[in-house]
Amino acid sequence: MKHLRLSPTRQTMVRPQSQPAIHLAISGMFWSQPTVGSGQYLRMLVQTLPDVAPDMRVTLLLPDDHPPAEPPPGVQVARLRTPFDRRSANLAKVWFEQIAVPLAAKRMRADLIHVPYFAPPLVSPVPTVVTILDIIPLLLPEYRGSMAVRLYMHLVARAARRATQIIAISQHSAGDIVRYLGCRAARVTVIPLAAGSQFHPYDRAYAEREVAAQYGVTTPFVYYVGGLDARKNLATLVYAFARMRYAGGPAATLVIAGRAAGKDPRMFPDLDAIMMFARAGAFVKRIDVPYHDAPLLYAAATLFAFPSRYEGFGLPPLEAMACGTPVIVADATSLPEVVGDAALRVPPDDIPGWTIALWRVLEDGTLRAELSRRGLERATRFSREHLARETLTVYTRALNEHT
Repeated sequence: MKHLRLSPTRQTMVRPQSQPAIHLAISGMFWSQPTVGSGQYLRMLVQTLPDVAPDMRVTLLLPDDHPPAEPPPGVQVARLRTPFDRRSANLAKVWFEQIAVPLAAKRMRADLIHVPYFAPPLVSPVPTVVTILDIIPLLLPEYRGSMAVRLYMHLVARAARRATQIIAISQHSAGDIVRYLGCRAARVTVIPLAAGSQFHPYDRAYAEREVAAQYGVTTPFVYYVGGLDARKNLATLVYAFARMRYAGGPAATLVIAGRAAGKDPRMFPDLDAIMMFARAGAFVKRIDVPYHDAPLLYAAATLFAFPSRYEGFGLPPLEAMACGTPVIVADATSLPEVVGDAALRVPPDDIPGWTIALWRVLEDGTLRAELSRRGLERATRFSREHLARETLTVYTRALNEHT
């Protein structure tokens, strides 16, 4: 068996010096999409692994037609071609995942493959670890897509059941993986995500001035950032905010950042129509925020609201807490695991409950200060180093199974 040598801070697994270093091949399909969940997770892992396992050799496998990549020092890059490059993006993706990645791992004599999203190869010549961020397309009817999408999901679900080890990012998601995919619980390890180092408390006055100058948004304001798809449940937030304003609540603005990633109304409800029906247009503002400005918006916001009905983890509330922003979340799926008692939790479809919670936090400075304090403390429990070290433990477990 090959062992991994960790950095001196925690040497729980020591590799004999005479033994060759572990060679990890990691799928980089989402490397060029650093703002989506899979891309954030991939970068977090690749950037942190060399720090906690300096002896490990890491090769990032990228589709040949993706933009140029700049991985961290010490991480190699291999570009993989498919017969469908520049002809069919969907077929190229499937070929990359199912054929190119395992063949490349064999060719470069990798010891292990890690696929950091829900698409492991059905057949692999080396042990395979897959991280399943969520299985939303299998759980929520509006996300099941076309017949081609359903066939693809059937393929990757079958492949996941054959993976050597599975990483889930929350206990709730792990339960879904075991129940709906039929994976053995003993092969599923929960490793929570962490906020990036750029998410930390800012000088609030500075953040407010910058946001006012760049986005025309002044305090007080409630902030939401994330997808605009159906499970994000923005209708509840808009209707609750409108009720609060029309009932004489604090004269705040609701600021929503994000764009719909498609046009299917079942998947992407018409947010402008929702605002019109709620008569909320006068006090709801939609903006586009580049990823590098994300901490600035969190820091300037009076509070952050996240009414999502389903999350594999729920990174935005954690990022907000890391910036010291008071948080209200839906009391659903994995979100209670993330926020604990550091945020107010309201059932996702309880519009009166959301109305009261928004009003209460906006009006009560003492409560905001307490939520900010609790959130900052809570956020320190989630670290990139912990994520990387626990992932190394899963790698060792996977290698053990093939000795």
